[in-house]
This record gives sequence, C-alpha cells and structure tokens, in this order.
Amino acid sequence: MSLEMFRALGWGLSAVAVLLLAWGASLARRQWQRTRGWRMAEGIVVDQAVHALTPGNPYHFPIVEFVADNGRSCRFESSTGRYVHPIPVGTRVDVLYDPERPETALIDRFADRWFAAAGIAGLGLLALVIGLMFVALAR
Repeated sequence: MSLEMFRALGWGLSAVAVLLLAWGASLARRQWQRTRGWRMAEGIVVDQAVHALTPGNPYHFPIVEFVADNGRSCRFESSTGRYVHPIPVGTRVDVLYDPERPETALIDRFADRWFAAAGIAGLGLLALVIGLMFVALAR
C-alpha cells in the first residue's frame, strides 16, 4: 500500500470518526433533553422478562415497580436487558420517570441512560485515534 493510500485511509477513518462523535453527542443531548424534567423514585425489581434475541441467548429485562409522586403505583419493563447476571428480583433500584406519564420510566443507571451515546462516541474516538495514526505514519 502506498503512502498516499495509507494517508487517504487515515483521513477517511477520521471523517467517519467525526460523524460517529457527532452522532454520539446528538444521542446524549437528546437523552438529556428527554429526561431533564423527570423525577426520581425508588423502585424494586419484581420480575424478569426473558427475551431471546437469538436462539439460545436469553436476555433478562427487569420489570420494576415504583410509586410516583401522585401516589400511583407504576410498573415498567426496562429497555436494557442483561445476558449475564440479571438484576435479581427484590433488588431496589433508582427509577427516573416522566411526571406527566409515570409509566414512561427507566432505571437510573449508566447502561439505561448513556450506553448507546457513550458506545457510539467511544467508537468514534477509537476511529479518530487510528485514523490520525495512519495520517501521521504516512508522513
């Protein structure tokens, strides 16, 4: 591979990296805006919903119950499942919920709030470092 092609590959990876970083930032901003007026409550894992995304690979999605500020008991299934070490039934968790629609809620932990944005931005950062290394090595 010629140095010019190596340099072009580096700049191409860097361009993809910028797009991934922007996408990750956009997801994080959207999540922050969506949840900024939400309230906190303490919930308890009351059950597990098991979904096999592929045959033989069950993911456990905790079903959480909590009491909203208006005294209404609410239950929701987490949108984030775990393959290994599901959250045990009876575990107390922090819940973040929409006061207008308490059934719209999530467990207040990194995986449920920021994993998608951080994962995409992390891939972008990795692509940027590799791309810039290619550019620097092609000099």
